Amino acid sequence: MRQKGQTLLEILFAFGVSIMGMSATILSVTTALNNIQYAKNQSLANLSAQEGMAVIRQIRDSNWNYFSTRLTDFSSGLKYCIDENLVLKGPISSAGYCFGDNAVGEKGNFSREVEFEHSSDACATNCPGAGCVKGSKVTVTVSWSDNKCSVGAPRCHKVELITCFSNTSV
Repeated sequence: MRQKGQTLLEILFAFGVSIMGMSATILSVTTALNNIQYAKNQSLANLSAQEGMAVIRQIRDSNWNYFSTRLTDFSSGLKYCIDENLVLKGPISSAGYCFGDNAVGEKGNFSREVEFEHSSDACATNCPGAGCVKGSKVTVTVSWSDNKCSVGAPRCHKVELITCFSNTSV
């Protein structure tokens, strides 16, 4: 009689250990899959930001006057969107997002924005002195969301590229 009770306890214990082992395995696999998805999204966002910077570089190369006067009629903090057709649109408010950008293949998940800061101290060369030239600081930000974003934070992850541009035709 005593051996039957002990066998039942051993079976329950083994069952409990196996459930804990399976739970740990499932948790490990789920975490790995989430990390893979995050890395994929970060890579896609980085490619999209590089593509956006190439659009801005092309605008700078083709028409410096158009490029260098962006935002001069608007208050600072305004941003522009680069849509899926690689067209610069805007301005948008600083609280807005460029929704529907499917340039990276997942419609609605990524937002690609551009912010200009002309005559930026961060882009100054030969300063101080008479030859001080201040270039334009351009920030391309690609943001996205996933299941780790909290409610009310639609785009909690981002990749940011910052480049200084100057007039190459001088």
